[in-house]
Amino acid sequence: MNNHQSLWLVWQNPITRLNYHVATLSYTDNKYEFSYTWKSESGQKVKDALENGYMLHPSFPELQKNYVSNKLFAAFDRRLPSDIRKDYNQILEELNLNTRSTQMELLEQTRGKLSNDSYSFEKPLKLIDDKLKTSFFVNGMRYQQNLPSNWKEIIETTNIITLKLEPENPVDNNAVAVYAGMGIKLGFVPRFYSTAIYALIKRGLNPVLKIDYINDTATPDWWLKVNFESKVDMISSKELKNIDPLFEYAV
Repeated sequence: MNNHQSLWLVWQNPITRLNYHVATLSYTDNKYEFSYTWKSESGQKVKDALENGYMLHPSFPELQKNYVSNKLFAAFDRRLPSDIRKDYNQILEELNLNTRSTQMELLEQTRGKLSNDSYSFEKPLKLIDDKLKTSFFVNGMRYQQNLPSNWKEIIETTNIITLKLEPENPVDNNAVAVYAGMGIKLGFVPRFYSTAIYALIKRGLNPVLKIDYINDTATPDWWLKVNFESKVDMISSKELKNIDPLFEYAV
């Protein structure tokens, strides 16, 4: 397979604010494929979402169908900034992209989000050269009551981002909190990653988080993006596949 790219389509329950990995969009050999995560019995997938208020996307009404197209599906293409916009090149520059960037790359960087929207595209967890990698925006920063007003300065000064398990979390017993230097709680690992990352940390592995970028003038969901990387031994790799059969290996 050539030029394989994939993104998770994530739905956020507007009431509980919980996120679910409901589908995967892939691009391989010049074809786009879209399929719901109905094969997975683990939490935070489409079956769990359907039990918690989710309705299938109207453009993809069949749960078990694998949709294929030579073009990016219109439902997702309209989520991208139009190239006829006067500020299009400026948008690309802000996203660290250029006119040669693919639609999948543009979806990844913009997350395909629309205002007041419950969908977003997120980068999957992938195993590459015995390392589990992804990047994500820290969730729940707006709800941290003890988050100091100068959190951006503290992060940039200390350059420390760490993870801490929260097994007693009332919402998710696989919750993984994200901390900055000086013991400041920033928020959480997105819930659709937390089960796998929680399992790795429980095995004694020490993931490394590095700051991708900070934008404290954006909406809180886009304040802080980090890169995640963790060495994964053979046992952990098999455990991840057992936790979630949709766990992705790089191709």
